[in-house]
Amino acid sequence: MPQRASATPQQTDRGVVRRRVFLETALNVFCERGYAGVNVNAIVHEAGGSLATLYTQFGSKEGLFLAVLEECNARFASALCPVADHNLGLSDGLQRIGEHYLRQALTIQSRRFFRMICAASAEFPEAAKECLRVGPNRVAEIVADYLRARTAIEPVAFSDPNAAALAFFALVRGPHQYRATLDDDYNLSGAEVAAHVREAVSLFLNGATKRG
Repeated sequence: MPQRASATPQQTDRGVVRRRVFLETALNVFCERGYAGVNVNAIVHEAGGSLATLYTQFGSKEGLFLAVLEECNARFASALCPVADHNLGLSDGLQRIGEHYLRQALTIQSRRFFRMICAASAEFPEAAKECLRVGPNRVAEIVADYLRARTAIEPVAFSDPNAAALAFFALVRGPHQYRATLDDDYNLSGAEVAAHVREAVSLFLNGATKRG
């Protein structure tokens, strides 16, 4: 029996591009119509390509939706990495992280994504739960690493840096993410974001355990 030829670099590149187009299109369609309201044929119609290619890459509608969630979580986490500067002191470093995080959380894209997750919780609960579990934990790991680096330098200790990071993000979000999710007209100015995060950083650091 003749052996199947392996994919050429050009074929691989086309596959990567096609996957990216499917993911971008699926994100927009899922956000607009909700998980239950989407038929994969509609995604193929908008993205181009073929239904067979979509199923080859993602396996099913459920697999495509999970890939979209993974992609969005990865983007949010990778966007946070550059601003978590281990060389900055806790006050300045957390202020920088918090402002970036809150601005990202209030973008139109983030609002749409959060609404999509909330809507999907009734239609595809396993995926929604996994997204809400993995997404916050992924960004918390980045900040936890930053906290560990700073505790070696500053007179502060955290018994559980990951839990501390999650608590910090809860302070930063405050009521703003939920209000923005419910109201597209709700926005904060740059000065309001900075002031809110400054208060969150103060509360967070005042709750840290001092050494000695």
